[in-house]
Amino acid sequence: MNLVSLDFPQRKIKKNYRSITGHFPSVKNNRSVSFESLLEKSLFLILEFDSTVESYMEQPQITIEYNQKSKIYSADCFIKYTQTSSKKNTIVEVKYTSELEKEKEKLELKFNNIRNHVESMNMDFVIFTENEFSKTYIENLDFLYRYKTHNLDSNHSNKILDILKEPISAEDLATLIAKTKIEYFQLANSIWQLVAMNQLCVDLNQEVLSMKSIVRKNNGHH
Repeated sequence: MNLVSLDFPQRKIKKNYRSITGHFPSVKNNRSVSFESLLEKSLFLILEFDSTVESYMEQPQITIEYNQKSKIYSADCFIKYTQTSSKKNTIVEVKYTSELEKEKEKLELKFNNIRNHVESMNMDFVIFTENEFSKTYIENLDFLYRYKTHNLDSNHSNKILDILKEPISAEDLATLIAKTKIEYFQLANSIWQLVAMNQLCVDLNQEVLSMKSIVRKNNGHH
C-alpha cells in the first residue's frame, strides 16, 4: 500500500437532519471554511486559539493505492502546525461519541487502517469528539472570537496593560481606568480583545465569561 497524495477539493456541504451546516470565518486561514456539524465548528474555534497551529483546511482527501486500485478517503480536517511546534501535521476525523459507539467495530478497523497510512506520511491521525472540551469552554471561545477581527485601540490597551499588576475582575479593571460610561464600554471591549489576542488570560473552563471574570496578564498560556 502506498499513499499517493493529499488533496483539498472544495467541500460540498451535505445537509441532513443530524447536521448543522454553515461557514466559519477563519482568521488563521483568511477565508471562510465550511463545517458540517457544530462539533466541526467547535474544532475550528479551538484551532483558531491554538498558537501552535499555523493553518488548517477542511476535508482533506488522501489517495491510497491498494491492490493496484486507488481509493480516496475524505477526512474532516488537516492541521498544519508551526515550525517551532513539536507537533506533526495532523489529519482529524470529527465524530460524536454516539456515532463511534454505533459502528464501533467497523470504524475501529477503518480508522486503524487510515492511521497506519497517515503515519507513513509522517503525520498524526486523531479522532476529535465532544469529550475533548467543555460546553463552557466552547461558549467562551465563541464569545471571544468576534474580538479577533476588531482593530485594537492601542490607547486603551496600553492603559490596561500598564495598570494591571494583580488579578482583577474585568469590571473593576475597566472602572479603575474609565472616566465616562462610554469609555467604560470601550475599555470592556479592549479587555476582551486582549484576552482574544492572548495578551491577557482568564479561566475559560469554569464559567461563562462576564465582567465579573478575573483577568490577569498572560504568563505564557491562556
